Order: sequence, then structure tokens, then C-alpha cells
Amino acid sequence: MDSISEALEKINLEHPPKSDQIELREAEDEENDAIEETVPLDPFRFFDLPSELRLRIYHIVLFTPRRKRVHLHTKGSVGASSKKNPPLSPTSHRVNLFLVSRRVHDEASDYFYTTQTFRLFHLQDSSRMPTVKMIPPRYRPSIATIELILGSSWTAPPSSWKVSHHLGLEEMVRAKTFKVFIEVDPSHPVFEGFRISKNFYTEFSGEILRDVLAKMPSLEYVEFDGWPSVRKHGALMQRLLHEAKSAKKKVAWGPERGWTDCDEEDMEIPMVYELKSMERGQVDEVPPQTDSLFGP
Repeated sequence: MDSISEALEKINLEHPPKSDQIELREAEDEENDAIEETVPLDPFRFFDLPSELRLRIYHIVLFTPRRKRVHLHTKGSVGASSKKNPPLSPTSHRVNLFLVSRRVHDEASDYFYTTQTFRLFHLQDSSRMPTVKMIPPRYRPSIATIELILGSSWTAPPSSWKVSHHLGLEEMVRAKTFKVFIEVDPSHPVFEGFRISKNFYTEFSGEILRDVLAKMPSLEYVEFDGWPSVRKHGALMQRLLHEAKSAKKKVAWGPERGWTDCDEEDMEIPMVYELKSMERGQVDEVPPQTDSLFGP
């Protein structure tokens, strides 16, 4: 009986593999052997890649957000710093990239600060980007674009809005464009009775731009933009244009307002807050560019 039991234990009751299964297993084994033979023994030499490819990889790591909707609410709501800056990837991704090696840190950080638009002064909105004063001195030479947003707190500008050596503007030697975005022009008659004086904010803004241009001689362009209520012939814009031209800078126009070098604004066109009175039931047509005083 013991011999019979031992014989039964040796019997394989499973179905024998089919011929196609045997061939498939043999093919998989051969493929795995081929992969093992082709795997490089040395680590991948990242810096052997062309600089264009390395910058593309940096861009993917730095500016690929995990959740787009979240980042849309943290970029601010005014100016190029809120619309032109690409959304950021999670902080952990950026920190890990900067800690890979000294050379990766230098290349990635330089690319990061070059591609961002940084505000000159803090503004009360949802932007989480640091102002130029908050950026460590070692990164300031990489900054290429700075933005000044005018119009908020026009009755009492913050005392911290001063152009001094603490901003580090002299160190930003690669900056070529200075953007100025105007939310509102308080010199307009509609602000009569609310402002300190007609020319107070105009003088305040003009002095800021003059001081910035004096500290940054390497700047080439001053780009102006604003909300639809701002007029090129207004006192504020005329003062800012005067400062830019006096410093011999080229004037450029941003996309929001739609100004060009050749346009001529009609001073007879009424704005939302200066509509003509109704005459015998007739209402003057308002042109499409007459939006709200404080923008869309």
C-alpha cells in the first residue's frame, strides 16, 4: 500500500501546457534576457543633454501643477504677474529639483527666476509670489521682468512703497523690461472730493518710476497697461510717459488695455461714470470699451 501511495503522489493531475503557451514563455524569457543585456551599466549623464532639453525638463518639473484649479486662485488678479506667470508645481517637486546638485540648482533656479514676473511692491490680492525685496540676493541677477501696479490705495499709499537700496534693483542686471499696470487714475474729475489733491497720486507714481529707472540703467523697455477706464491722455499716464521718455527708454504696450503707438483716444467719448444726460428720451450710445471704473 505504501508503494501505491508514493506512486499516486508523483502523478501530475494538472493539464499539460499547450504548445503556444510554451512558445510564449520562451519568447518572454528571451526578451527579458535581451533587456538585461541592453541595460546600461553606468548612470545616465544628464548634463550631456543639450541645454535646450535640460531647460525643457526644468520647465516640466517647475511648472506642472498637480491641480490646476488651486493654482489659478493663488496667482493674483492684476497685471502680468497674475496672467503671464506659469502655474507652479508642488513645492516638494521644486525643492527636490533644487537639491539634486549644485549645478542643477544653479541652472534650474536661474531658469525659474528668469521666466517669472515679480512685483516691485506688495499688493492686496491672492498672489503668492514674493516681491523683489523678498528674493534672496543670490537670485536677483536672474530676474528679467519686474512689474509695478498702480491705483490701489490711491488715497493713502503704503509707506513701504519707497525705492531704496533694500529692493536690490541695482543687482538685477539682466532685467530688460519694467511693466507698469494702472488700475485707476485718481486725477480724473470723478474722484473730486475723495482724493487728497488732483496731482497727489500722479506725482507719487511719477517719482516711483523715475527712481526705478535711475537705479536700473540696463532697462530697455517700459511697458504700460491698465484697465479700460484708464486714458492715455490722462494726467497719470502722461506723467509716466514723460518719465520713461526722459530716461530714454523704449515704450511698449501691454495686451490688456489695447494701446498702440498710433491710436488717438477721443476725449469726447464718455465713460461709465460720465454719461451724457438723457435728452427727450434719447440715450447716447456708449462705446464697447467703456467698462467699469475698476476694470472687468
